[in-house]
Amino acid sequence: MHISADIAYFFRTFLPFALMPPAGLLWVVIFGFAIAQIWKRLGYRIAFTGVALLYLLSTPAVSGFLLSGLEESAPVRSDMPPPGAIIVLGGDGDRPADASSKAEPGPLSLQRLAGAALLARKTNLPVLMTGGKVGRDQPAIADMMSDFFTDAFGLPVEWRETNSENTCENARFSGDMLRHAGVPTALLVTHPWHMRRAILSFERAGYPVIPSPLHPDAFMVDEISDFLPHTNAWVRSYYAIHEWIGFLAYRFGACAATTPDGSAGAPAPP
Repeated sequence: MHISADIAYFFRTFLPFALMPPAGLLWVVIFGFAIAQIWKRLGYRIAFTGVALLYLLSTPAVSGFLLSGLEESAPVRSDMPPPGAIIVLGGDGDRPADASSKAEPGPLSLQRLAGAALLARKTNLPVLMTGGKVGRDQPAIADMMSDFFTDAFGLPVEWRETNSENTCENARFSGDMLRHAGVPTALLVTHPWHMRRAILSFERAGYPVIPSPLHPDAFMVDEISDFLPHTNAWVRSYYAIHEWIGFLAYRFGACAATTPDGSAGAPAPP
């Protein structure tokens, strides 16, 4: 049965926010208090667990620990040809309330653009931006990032990949574009906590990349305040949990291996 675009959009945009912490843990707390009306001890234990997890994920110590496991750098193969381009993975976009206003790159995208600009000036390599639409009736993230890259940094963008909806498709579509352009390998720019899933995606797409992540977050617990709630820690915990779930899903088949022509190849190994 064909799923309509509206239903697919709902599952892609609403459910992650509804189920991921903090919202997902709030449902646990509510569920616990509801169960407590029948089974008091069990309900309170569930509610306490939800509150405890909410607190822990809001601390810099826990959020830093979760991110540190994602930021392990991957070794670069010695037989890899020199890079011929820079791939910048799309991040987020700010959708204005006024439909007549122009959407702009979000904070994550801006950080990746700044890192890509430094790398482009250093290497003089052409740049590919990849990322599909941020929402209905909005431009593709690759277009927003490309326009900003040129306007803010005065640097050109050679390729725009605007059809992908996730990291797996980022790798597949941008790899195809560069392969057809005769570029054997490329530098890959994204956040360090996103690099593990990105590299796996390019491996499944059959296109070799050289990691060029932004500066990693420093994980160091040296103050008592690292165990107290902080707004930034909530954001970091959200990114970390999102990436761990995404990486494991890709690792076990959500991102299938493809042949160089873009068709499905052998099943992805676990």
